[in-house]
Amino acid sequence: MRTLKLATRGSRLALAQAGLVQSALEALGQEVELLEVTTRGDKDRTSPLVAIGGQGLFVREVERGLLDGSADLAVHSGKDLPYELAKGLCIAGVPKAASPGDVLVSRKGATIQTIGTGSPRRALECRKFYPDASYENIRGNVDTRLRKLRDGEYDAIVLAKAGLERLKDKNGVSAFETVSQEFDVREFSPKEFLPAPCQGILAVECRSDDEELIALLRQISDPVSRARFDAERTLFCMLQADCAVPLGVHADVEPVAGADDASYAYRLSALLGDRKTSRAGFDLDRICAEIGEELSE
Repeated sequence: MRTLKLATRGSRLALAQAGLVQSALEALGQEVELLEVTTRGDKDRTSPLVAIGGQGLFVREVERGLLDGSADLAVHSGKDLPYELAKGLCIAGVPKAASPGDVLVSRKGATIQTIGTGSPRRALECRKFYPDASYENIRGNVDTRLRKLRDGEYDAIVLAKAGLERLKDKNGVSAFETVSQEFDVREFSPKEFLPAPCQGILAVECRSDDEELIALLRQISDPVSRARFDAERTLFCMLQADCAVPLGVHADVEPVAGADDASYAYRLSALLGDRKTSRAGFDLDRICAEIGEELSE
């Protein structure tokens, strides 16, 4: 059995996420070696994402390793994937998803006047709750953002809950637990604050012709998480929104009881700019088409 080389960004969160996939594969008896890749987004940690490329910023260099054969598979945050994967690659594995929502983290007792976020979506959604606050760009990994908050550069910042859940210290305590002790934390449900498409979902990518690896990655996938990933990504790719435009997508997915095949009932909600809508049903293509048509009017 070959040792698989798993490409990942080198941030603490990216390594933690890659470690989840590595552990799942090792539990099946597969040897896995991590290969750290530095992306353009990692090199420039100050410029707003929309100014340095947005789509695919954290993905393309990692994909290059798959294409040239230096890596066998890669782990991405689902929300970082561009509209199109590099030719010859596919998402073959989707492990069980973490929380999809966002959280507002603020200093204890602080009056929230300045909120740090580089996301047009988060700024738009936050204004419903904090209409008088100013919104300023923030970059960096989770630890860097928390340090900036601690140092008083912002009164609050917005983070994905999934990242805080996946980051753990040597004792296995999650960053969400430690952050909740040091700061005030407000959790937003996906219904009141739409997350980014595929937020909280890990996407495991490999070459499309590697049938053996695709079959292996299917074994570490969670069917419902895969269905949610496919639903949100289908709409995301259909909308093709510019990275400067607020875009939020969330799917509630339920298996259809008694169905002979993997059938699901969907409730798909979407935000594009200042428009927001939702649809429910069993036909994903029809739901996405109707949402796309309404939001594009």
